Formats: sequence, C-alpha cells, structure tokens
Amino acid sequence: MGTVLAIALGGAIGSLLRYFISRFLQGKLGIDFPVGTLTVNLIGSLFIGFAFSYLVEKLNISAETRAFFITGLAGGFTTFSTFSYESLNLMLNGEYVKFLLYLLGTNILCLFLTFLGYNLGRML
Repeated sequence: MGTVLAIALGGAIGSLLRYFISRFLQGKLGIDFPVGTLTVNLIGSLFIGFAFSYLVEKLNISAETRAFFITGLAGGFTTFSTFSYESLNLMLNGEYVKFLLYLLGTNILCLFLTFLGYNLGRML
C-alpha cells in the first residue's frame, strides 16, 4: 500500500474517530465548553508521542505504516484547526476565562501527554 494511500486511509479513520468521540462527549456532557475537541487533542497528543517512540524507534516500522499511524491517523484525529476556530469564537464572544482555560489546557496538557506517550513507548 503506497504512502499516499496509507495517509489517506489513516486520515479518514482518524477524522471519523475525532467526529464521533467529540460529538459523543459534547452531547453527553452538554456544557458550553469545547470539551470534545479538548479531549480529542489530549488523546491525540498521547497517541502521537507513543506512536513515535514505540512504533518508529522500537519496532522500526515501514515508512508506509509510519505514515498511516502518525501522518494519517493522528493527523486526521487531532483537531488543532478546530481548536483555533473555537478559541477565536470564545474570544470574539468575550468569553475570556473559557478562552484562557481552553488555550492553556490544550497546549500544556497536550505537550505533557505527548511527552508521557513518548516515554511510555520507550518503556515497552
């Protein structure tokens, strides 16, 4: 399976997972805060750190498999373009506390979870 096809397939799966998980959480919690997108970004950050350290560094997977998991699946799953849009809306609506919580929560926690996932992958 070529690299482009691997990315396309992984991206399609990641995008669908993002949609369903985000929609489920947002509907289930029913709060006026983009918790679905935040959760997806946190999960995606953990996954991409783990995938890089375990799949790439430990298992030395093929370029196509790496492209499927990292560029396709993780790239389709994480939602920083949606994050940017939702952040802008919070600012434009004058919801500055929510904006700051969302901005700091996404950036600090995602960076931490990427680091955690990377180290988990190295330990296996």
